[in-house]
Amino acid sequence: MSTYQNKFPVIAIDGTASSGKGTLAKKLAVFFGFDHLDSGMLYRIYAHEVLKKKIQEVDKIDINIELFNDKTLYESKNLRSELVSKTASKIAKNEFVRKQLINLQRHFADKPPSRKGSVIDGRDITSVIVPNAEVKFYIDASLEKRAKRRQIQLNLPEKEYEKVFYEMKTRDYNDKNRENCPLIKTKDSLYIDTSNISERMVLDIAIKEVKKKIDFI
Repeated sequence: MSTYQNKFPVIAIDGTASSGKGTLAKKLAVFFGFDHLDSGMLYRIYAHEVLKKKIQEVDKIDINIELFNDKTLYESKNLRSELVSKTASKIAKNEFVRKQLINLQRHFADKPPSRKGSVIDGRDITSVIVPNAEVKFYIDASLEKRAKRRQIQLNLPEKEYEKVFYEMKTRDYNDKNRENCPLIKTKDSLYIDTSNISERMVLDIAIKEVKKKIDFI
């Protein structure tokens, strides 16, 4: 386990694509008054820059740190496009990119704007970014459910479901089998399957777990 120790409490959330981890992270942040960081958006911003500047070798890109503080960029629909998604997944395998973004995420964990704590969600938060986080979750759901959610989220017709399904299956494989920081469930993470329970139920389970592990809440 890494020797890195976060300076403020962190609720760390990992999980598969479209499993509901982002929704849970936002709701937990609001409930506890913590700051939220979606690490996946950092990779999307990076991918967006790679595509915009037509860069072939991602380890030679000079990313302006201020980009990651641009709130309007986080809300941009361009970051949710399939091309950005695929590029983000591809560059996430790159060690140079991951090292740059690890520093950003740990800075957020150590200096959350609220000075109270943070909720950070992604693919390797519990295992690599904040391995000593006070609370850890691993969120998952069946591939069928996640593909349907993704199809609806992108407002795609029913005929696109099969394509979304296989793209998500490929992404799962890549996330779990990449050499650098693969998606795993750590032993100390609470597993929540969101396939057949409501967002409210997921939140209730998570809140109960957080209250058990952070004594000042």
